[in-house]
Amino acid sequence: MPNLPPELVRQQEMFARRVDKTFRRLHKVFERKNIGAFRLYDRDIPEIRAVLDYYEGHLVLAEYMRTQSTPEWLPAMADAASFALDIPLERVHLRERRTRPEPGPAGSTSRYSRLAKTGHRIAVREGDLAFLCNLEDFLDTGLFADHRDTRALVRAEANGADFLNLYAYTGAFTCAAAKGGARTTSSIDLSQAYLDWARDNLAHNALDDGRHELVRADTFDFLGRSRREGRKWQLAVVDPPSFSVSKSAATNPYMSGDFDIQRDHRRLLDSVLAVMAPGGVVWFSTNHQRFEPQLDGLASEIKDMTELTVPEDYRNRTVHRCWRMVVAPVQPGG
Repeated sequence: MPNLPPELVRQQEMFARRVDKTFRRLHKVFERKNIGAFRLYDRDIPEIRAVLDYYEGHLVLAEYMRTQSTPEWLPAMADAASFALDIPLERVHLRERRTRPEPGPAGSTSRYSRLAKTGHRIAVREGDLAFLCNLEDFLDTGLFADHRDTRALVRAEANGADFLNLYAYTGAFTCAAAKGGARTTSSIDLSQAYLDWARDNLAHNALDDGRHELVRADTFDFLGRSRREGRKWQLAVVDPPSFSVSKSAATNPYMSGDFDIQRDHRRLLDSVLAVMAPGGVVWFSTNHQRFEPQLDGLASEIKDMTELTVPEDYRNRTVHRCWRMVVAPVQPGG
């Protein structure tokens, strides 16, 4: 990219050095663990407001947009990353991110925003599992790698359990629970496209054996119906979006209204705990950066698991917060 301003060239050089150093530190470690997706950079240098992820020989580079962003900045950083890691530029996939995602059609948020329609997916390893990721068509790729350690913890508790995955997205937690020996799984999401993707992930991992239901529904509607039917689960994951803005709740039978994690998390968790079996475990997580939890009195045991669930490649930022909740067991004679 010729004739770049000197300051941008300087940023390219700093970015390339940092990315190369991090890749050399992490790549061999994750290869030994058979992990094909990990974070290389997240605003490590204050003036370089970008995030860079590695996916099986591809790079996903996103700029955190601000008013002084210029059109040449993100391509220049792509050139720097491509050169530093010797990855062809056509394998560097560009994004623009904002602190608070803007709602898209029908109230979709970042994970549902469509950028293209290639339909191309690659398999990304995570231990003995692999997840199908699309690096071109959406702002998010289909896999939240920051939860790989959370998935391992959930998997360790899944044997023999009926597992509930709310806001299931592409079903990575469902695959982990199924691989861990869950008796049944229930994956709930508002998007049929992502439920189909979850089904593909189950099939890709040879887990599509009839024990897994995929339900298109609003979470609150599903939980209310399940409570009335007396359904119970022993293990659940609740990882909702920070914001979801419904423009069509009045006419869409699958949507019950807008969602704000700060305002609505207590109501959500009350509804989840109402369908959990005694002694059941709920994993609750959010990536809202200013989240203030209101969890007192919800369950018999609540433990902040953030330190155990944020992987080493994400630890320069609080990328998510996570809690493990245990439903009170039935008392003898109760």
